Formats: sequence, C-alpha cells, structure tokens
Amino acid sequence: MQHIIFNPVAGKKKATKNLQIVTKLLDERNIPYELHQSAGVRDAENIVRELTSRGERDLIALGGDGTLHEVLNGLSDPTSCRLGLIPSGTGNDFAETAGIPLDANEAMALILNGTPKDTDYIEIDGRRCMNVAGLGMDVDVLERCQRGKMKGKAKYLMSLIKSLFAFKGYSVTLEWDGKEERHDALLATVCNGKKFGGGISICPTADIQDGKLSVVVVDCIGGKWKIIKAFMKLMKGKILQYPATTHFLCDRITFTPKDPCTVQLDGELYKNLRFDAKICKGLKIYR
Repeated sequence: MQHIIFNPVAGKKKATKNLQIVTKLLDERNIPYELHQSAGVRDAENIVRELTSRGERDLIALGGDGTLHEVLNGLSDPTSCRLGLIPSGTGNDFAETAGIPLDANEAMALILNGTPKDTDYIEIDGRRCMNVAGLGMDVDVLERCQRGKMKGKAKYLMSLIKSLFAFKGYSVTLEWDGKEERHDALLATVCNGKKFGGGISICPTADIQDGKLSVVVVDCIGGKWKIIKAFMKLMKGKILQYPATTHFLCDRITFTPKDPCTVQLDGELYKNLRFDAKICKGLKIYR
C-alpha cells in the first residue's frame, strides 16, 4: 500500500497536476494507495506520524521542500520506511541534489521500478532536516518573504536583495571535534544538500550519502561592497572560493549565537531551537 502525502497548495497548483499523473500510474499497475491531503502547518507531519506509528512503510511525498521536511519529521523510524518524492514545489532544492527528476512521470518511474537508496539527513535539537539548515542572512531573507506580498522565486530574490543592504550579521560560536571558533557571520549553515533558496548553490561539494555534515560559514568583512561580492560568488555557485568562507566536514557541530535568533531548517523557521546538529544515516529514498 502506497500512502500519498499531498500538499494541494505546493508549486502554484503544480502538485494538483502531478497528483493526477501519480494516481493514473498507480491505477494502471493496480497498486493500492491512499491519499492524505494536508490542510495546514505540520498537518503532513501529523499524518505521517500516525501512519508510520501503526506500521505503514511506503510513503510518497507530493509537494515541495516544506512538505518533504514535514514528512521527514513525522516518520516514527526513518530507517524502516521507503520514501518516494514527487517534486512539486517552487524550489525543489533537495530533489535536484538527489537527482530526482522534476517530471512527475520520471519521478514515479524511480518509485515503481527502482530500489530506495540510503540517504543522510540532519537532526537539530530533536528536529530533522533534509537539505540545509542555518542562521544568518538566509533567515533574514525568509522572514522578509513571509512579510512580502510577491510570490515564488521573485519574492525570494527581492527579499535577498533587501537583506544584502540591511543585514548586519550574527556573532556566533562554532564548537566541533574539541575545537571552537567565533565568527561574525553573514551565513552559518550545515548542509546535507547542495542548494537552497530555489537553486542557490551554497555547498556544491555536499554529498547526501557521505555520512558527514558540510559546514559553510561566510564572514561579514569589509562593508557592504564585500557582502555584495560574497553574494555574487554565492549566486555563481562559487561561495566556497570566497576568502571569507570557512568550509569543513564533521559529524556534529553546535552553533551558539551571541543573541537569540531564529534558525531555518529546509526553509522552515524555528525560534528557540538549540542549534546542535548531527548527521544521521539510514533513511531510504527512491532516487
């Protein structure tokens, strides 16, 4: 039995179109399924928690990165489930990293004909993250997105440009493997995937099956011109080459900001979350 976790508002109705493709393919193969439609924040998470706690193991997330985030957090035991993804959001950043086709027919072919592969995920203070988590200007951008009236990638880009001129950075202490560093950070992220924000390449070398966190910290130095220069490197996928960027791999790391701040996990905003991140293995995804 396949359980489809469907977000009807994902991708400007792209999810609704993809749902028709998915159900048609399942019907053609006489594969039984149940449709579960989310209706609000964390609804998908609660649905998945109820399903997996009673022993259901085959799930298809039909939505964007936010839907995948909720499905991941609802799994009672991530190592015992087989998870398919039909990318249906505006960004679909994790799908691109994982090599999951954006075409629903091709994504379903992976689920129907393939074998799920072990895939890493991140855990931070009891919450799970599939793609990228962090604090800094990326959070400032997301908070502006929530307040703005524009939609889609244009909204994100406009919010990003505004943040470039307004964001002043966070003082944050990193602790890992017995080491400690303090940074005045423009961005401080841990990455499982390569991209965030609808295609911005934050860590091109990240690997979703290497069992490591990819840490990327970009310092605020040299005024607004240097920040704009860092932004241009980021947009070109070359932020790791920027002189003020720190990049390394580890199993676990703690970010402690000088002042309390909001953090983002897969683009979802969290307040009062202790940023103690570790890599986890064993989730099986069709990719």
